[in-house]
Amino acid sequence: MTIVVAGIDVSKKTLNIHLNGRDDTATNDTDGFRKIARILRDGGAERVVLEATGRMHRALLQSLHDRGFSVCVVNPRQPRDFAKASGELAKSDRVDARVLAAFGAAFPDMQPAAPADVTIDRLRDMLVLREKLVDQRADLKMAFDEVGDPVPDGPVTKVLAELGAGVREYDRRIEELISGAEEHAESYGILTSVPGIGPVTAAALIAWMGELGAIGNRQAAALIGVAPFARDSGSMKGGRHISGGRRRPRDVLYMAAMAACRYNPDMNEMRERLVARGKCHKVVLVAVMRKLIVTANALLRDRRAWEDRTADVA
Repeated sequence: MTIVVAGIDVSKKTLNIHLNGRDDTATNDTDGFRKIARILRDGGAERVVLEATGRMHRALLQSLHDRGFSVCVVNPRQPRDFAKASGELAKSDRVDARVLAAFGAAFPDMQPAAPADVTIDRLRDMLVLREKLVDQRADLKMAFDEVGDPVPDGPVTKVLAELGAGVREYDRRIEELISGAEEHAESYGILTSVPGIGPVTAAALIAWMGELGAIGNRQAAALIGVAPFARDSGSMKGGRHISGGRRRPRDVLYMAAMAACRYNPDMNEMRERLVARGKCHKVVLVAVMRKLIVTANALLRDRRAWEDRTADVA
């Protein structure tokens, strides 16, 4: 049975909608949301498909959800690949809206998305800004270490100190935000009980891996991008490689894996076993990342803290 699907391309100022073979535009504000809702109702839309855009689609998603529409939010890469497979090489806001509508009709089993709660939205924003400060500090420190400061008492040292203070301030505010939300505070405590998963990693998993604890271990590994995929054809058996996943939580999980190799007895035991089998450094780290996310998923599912299973029983 064919369902009526609308595709909406979201940009900072405009919304482009494709429904029932017709294109229309609206402003990305309250007035535009009312216009979009009217178009959807008049057109009998049963599903709306949007691309995840970071911040730009949030208000529209919330508005459509409040009005009772079923909205699916997809990774931008998926409809783009779908467009190429369909022979659509052009890319514009109007074309993207048509592709989103076709993509939604081709995959009727897509699950609708609910808007993130206010705490999660704020947490994501703070983590993104913290990441930018960390990147700026790293870039400036690298340049400073390479060339030094030709100006006596130059401003670089001061700027580095200010950036460091900014990172610490965001760390404080992130922990304060999470501790003020009972459900997230419990998850935060469970995650940080795992040696290697520090405050930033725990916050990132809460912000961008909200499914943890409610999905299977394989799904958790695939969502974050550490599940190996086959590359076989005929009699040829290719190597297994990771692909896709959510970049921001995966990036912090990478750093957590390096810490876990030193401080987490479970992870260190696995690392030593893989090294003894001749596995290279990156393969070992990805394996540790996978075990960390699987462990986090299991602990959140059972709502319990981590325990050292390698410790000798007295």
